[in-house]
Amino acid sequence: MYENDIRGLAIIPAKTDSKRLKKKNLRVIAGKTLVQHAIDYAKDSKLIQEIVITSNSKEVEKIAKENNCIFYWRDEAYMGEREVADVYVNVFKTDFTKSGEWRIPQSISHVVGIQPDHPDRQTNADELLKYAVDNKYDDLVTVDSSGTRNGAVRVTKKEFVESGMMSRRVGSYLDNCTNIHSEKDLENAESNIIMRNDCG
Repeated sequence: MYENDIRGLAIIPAKTDSKRLKKKNLRVIAGKTLVQHAIDYAKDSKLIQEIVITSNSKEVEKIAKENNCIFYWRDEAYMGEREVADVYVNVFKTDFTKSGEWRIPQSISHVVGIQPDHPDRQTNADELLKYAVDNKYDDLVTVDSSGTRNGAVRVTKKEFVESGMMSRRVGSYLDNCTNIHSEKDLENAESNIIMRNDCG
């Protein structure tokens, strides 16, 4: 049922100009860069059909191409502390247009924003996509145990990203993963990943 109703596009925003932890998204934990963890998370989904990575880095571009992901160079205006939702909208309004990509915008139903700096996610993309559809949410964000948005994953109906009108009916879903800002955060996330891999 869901395979017919849900056709996901993953967008992974992977800039490398982080101030607190240099080139954070290229740091390696549990044998993989944070970018690779995000790609693997998307690849584990049966409902995500395409993966787009947007970055300002040749290293990230190489990782994207090695994984058969679509890569777009991030415009300088979308760097720094720019709201990540703007990056998702820009993929539709600028990147798809410039590259002549028409198939993806026409074929997908939902955008799954996957931020690399939450590598020890406790949810999976299909679970979130189904939850969003079952509850008729236009927009679904992950939150930590205190109820604060953590940015790990955001599921949005395609039409709101495409039009730039994010968002109206917003739901939340608990994912108490690590939000990486420091070396200690990297260590904690790696421990969580190793523990989860050992358990199952």
